[in-house]
Amino acid sequence: MLLASINRVQATFIVVLIGCVLCSSNIYAAVKKSPIDPKQYSAITLDNQLRVLLVSDPETDKAAASMNVAVGSSANPKDRAGLAHFLEHMLFLGTEKYPEADEYQNYIRSHGGGHNAYTSQENTNYFFDVTSDSLEPALDRFAQFFIAPLFNEKYVDRERHAVHSEYKAKIKDDYRRSYAAIKQVMNQENSYNHFAVGNLETLHNDEKRPIRNELIDFYNQYYSANVMTLVVLGKEPIEQLDALVRSKFSSVKNRNAAEFSTDAPLFDKSKLPLQVNIQTVKDIHSLTLTFPTPENRSHWKAKPIYYISSLLGYEGKGSLLSYLKEKGWATGLSASQGHDLPTESSIMINIQLTEQGENDYLDVTQAVFQYIELLKKQGVQASLYQEEKQLSEIAFRFQEEAEPIHLVSSLASQMQRFPTELAISANYLFDNYDSELIHRFLAHLTPDNMLLSLKSNREQKGKVEHYYHVPYTETPFSTEMLARLKVNTIDPTMTVRANNPFIAENLELLTSQPAADVPHKIDAADGFSLWHKTETRFNIPQADLYFTLQTPVANASPENWVMNKLYTELLQEQLNETLYDASLAGLSTQIYPHMKGFTVRLSGYNDKLDLLLNKVIAAIQAPDFQPARFEIFKKTYADRLANALKDKPYNQTTNRLYELLLPQWDNASQTRALQQVDLEALKTFAAQLTAAPRLKVLTHGNIDNTTALAMGATIKAQLLKENTQAVTPIQATQIPKGPRIKETLEINHNDSAISMLLQGESNSVKTRAEIALLTEVLASPFYNDIRTEKQLGYIVFATPLQMNKTPGIAFIVQSPIANATTLEKNIDQFLARWNEELLNVSAEELSQFKRSVISRITRKDNKLSAQTKRYWRELDWQETDFDTRERLAAAVEKITLDDLARCFTALPSRSLVVSNTGKKFTQTSPSKPNTASTLFNRLKAEGVNVPEA
Repeated sequence: MLLASINRVQATFIVVLIGCVLCSSNIYAAVKKSPIDPKQYSAITLDNQLRVLLVSDPETDKAAASMNVAVGSSANPKDRAGLAHFLEHMLFLGTEKYPEADEYQNYIRSHGGGHNAYTSQENTNYFFDVTSDSLEPALDRFAQFFIAPLFNEKYVDRERHAVHSEYKAKIKDDYRRSYAAIKQVMNQENSYNHFAVGNLETLHNDEKRPIRNELIDFYNQYYSANVMTLVVLGKEPIEQLDALVRSKFSSVKNRNAAEFSTDAPLFDKSKLPLQVNIQTVKDIHSLTLTFPTPENRSHWKAKPIYYISSLLGYEGKGSLLSYLKEKGWATGLSASQGHDLPTESSIMINIQLTEQGENDYLDVTQAVFQYIELLKKQGVQASLYQEEKQLSEIAFRFQEEAEPIHLVSSLASQMQRFPTELAISANYLFDNYDSELIHRFLAHLTPDNMLLSLKSNREQKGKVEHYYHVPYTETPFSTEMLARLKVNTIDPTMTVRANNPFIAENLELLTSQPAADVPHKIDAADGFSLWHKTETRFNIPQADLYFTLQTPVANASPENWVMNKLYTELLQEQLNETLYDASLAGLSTQIYPHMKGFTVRLSGYNDKLDLLLNKVIAAIQAPDFQPARFEIFKKTYADRLANALKDKPYNQTTNRLYELLLPQWDNASQTRALQQVDLEALKTFAAQLTAAPRLKVLTHGNIDNTTALAMGATIKAQLLKENTQAVTPIQATQIPKGPRIKETLEINHNDSAISMLLQGESNSVKTRAEIALLTEVLASPFYNDIRTEKQLGYIVFATPLQMNKTPGIAFIVQSPIANATTLEKNIDQFLARWNEELLNVSAEELSQFKRSVISRITRKDNKLSAQTKRYWRELDWQETDFDTRERLAAAVEKITLDDLARCFTALPSRSLVVSNTGKKFTQTSPSKPNTASTLFNRLKAEGVNVPEA
């Protein structure tokens, strides 16, 4: 797999000059964009040197903005780890113009939006979206972050605990732990390698050293207009957006800040080559090879590291991964640029190992160097580079529209790296094929320039990283180890990838098809239906083809469910070499199991969609499951089940709600069932699974009825059998009325967690609308109460939790400072208070909440895949009028405050709580016997489900 910074989008660049408008005195810079992108872009620079990209989209239903500040965790003072991240938190908690700590959040939430921020090593990025008619007030609040934040002393001290909670919540995250350990063996003189998140230790606050003063100093040093980049997207014309931005952001001070930099190298070359063994929490087996290289930023048009990573990460026939799989050493591989600093970078190869691969990790590494030698000899080819360029050009030419909030955040970050007018296009340019340059980077991929990290849960008794308590060992490479990596010959099964057969040739859009508002059934037979809609309004020559095979066999027992999972995973594995070529050419394949059977989703350029369909159907008809691969996948499944018990506590408590209320098999049942499954049983099951399934097909996109009928006929002829069996619809079990039902999980984590579900009385559109509106009203005050004011945890949210059609509200908290009983008590106090406060919501406020909910429900599908998924969900629910959104929005509009109060009062009568006490609190929270499983298993058997109305 290629993991690189480039996001493929399209090919032919066009220059759109938005400036030189006769009625305007402003001259706007030219911006390169995709030819199918209807938005207007204008690059301007304010008098304070703030660089801005304005995006006008008259059709948008969301406005959005992002500010990127060119400072991040690398700039933390040596004795103040986490200060940049802490500052990011503090900007949300009040400004001189809007002093209330929850003002910004409340406005964004109540106007159909969302917000977030992140702190990376070099940047801090803030972003939000709102309904398209709410941009000006939202932008006014947002701009004040960068003009006059309060740094209120009360919240300074409280928010330290929120940062600490964030740190503690992820203290068992293996990605963070491994990253922390790796940093320890790198050059400590480079601040990139220091602890970045922060905790109460590094952010200590007392009279001798008040941290508020240091926050303000850091802000004043780095938060300067000349190192900021802003993107604003709205429905307004460019001239109005220009005026709006100038009125809001001209007051951002230009302190002529210098961007933080360090001359210290990232790697300590004197230590290389070096092996680091890292002990993980979960049962994983991973090998990462990191090679320091010269800086890559100046080569953004030639992209040498991207080209190298693409060849190393290839998964088709003759690839490195195919060789490692054949040896039984690996299950996956990715290659990418690792570090990317102004003065240096790195190439990383990450391999997911089998147990045998972990034992033979030096042989795996030697195979990597065989493939590197192959690339040095045969891999640097103008034709392959041209293919990369062609694929990138196609992607850019038919770039799908991104969500506004994601677009602005990405572009604001890109503007720090590229000229504003190239922020959209820079990642797609392949202008300069330079074989010598590629070879220069390849020359750094040698054993003596390598940091090898081996990650597994095998015990390590060397050193322990301070912040995440990660055991690890360092081992310099011996002469003998290096000798084992020497390449004398290259295995003949390894080859450089050939030309891709899936690259689309016909990229024309259909022009004469009658428009249909929704899909229509165009073919049907006993046990088969084909639904189709031609769709070209997204201006891309792509289509989606979804089909599902449904049978009661799929989920009839834990053993059947386990085999359903194994079957689909092995089927995808059987096709992997073919599917990878297709994915490079813009054709994706997803095969996944579900409680009614399994589904295949094919998406991408329609020109070669039928070729891909035939290959997938051929595999379904003739599964070829090899014994060695079966054992590897069975072991991987067992590891996933074991690792699920080490997941974040709030994830486990929330997942348990689904297990209790839906026809799902819990972890223990799957683990027992998996032990009983062998290859012969799987082969028997596969035959049963495909013996008499009911088939449902949806085709959608740049294909006409004739083509859709032909594809449907292929599926029907090959997969439809006689005597198909009906499948019971998936329904949620109804929580009994009365006292709250509780279950306690035992989780090996210090934090406590709680997931409280209040279930709706029915699946009716009216109930779903009421609960959606209630969640809109309660989400922001719940967060403010539990997190901002009481500081009970970093992970705090109220969210709609819908199981199939069944609505509910979930209140979820993970806490390092309070036990589950305390969390439950505080949630109950919040609910009791709002049972009264709800009646005080004004008519104007209620109307605004309604508009916010309706905007979320009816938001436009901004790309083909989003629309297809919505249609597919409607088909699954048997809503063949495809009008659920419209009916739900109409129901929201009709809700009165009395309706809302009645719904809220009734909700707690059907409540379910899953919690864990946390190791830290087990002394004060004695465990109670769990009865929820027995109760809900009985209710499922009796068919006690939430009624439709």
